[in-house]
Amino acid sequence: MITSEDILNMNFYKKEKFTGSYKGMRYLIQKSTEDEADVFLVYIWPGPYNFASTEDSLKTSATFPFTPEGKQQAVDWMNDQWTAREDDWKTL
Repeated sequence: MITSEDILNMNFYKKEKFTGSYKGMRYLIQKSTEDEADVFLVYIWPGPYNFASTEDSLKTSATFPFTPEGKQQAVDWMNDQWTAREDDWKTL
């Protein structure tokens, strides 16, 4: 499973976005602003292609508060999505 340590520390997101993968599920995490509040914006999609090369219809996103707790919520959501949609992540 994905852990909080796998997705780097909070300071990283103040300047950069982060991409990774877990057993066929690709993900992108970045800091964004929603209703004047900082949030984690998280996208997931089936591999093998990168974010820009994947059709938008295959991407799922969610937002979480830009806090240590929100970071853990993002990790939990990605793990829940991987488990619930395991067949979606099988690569050809």
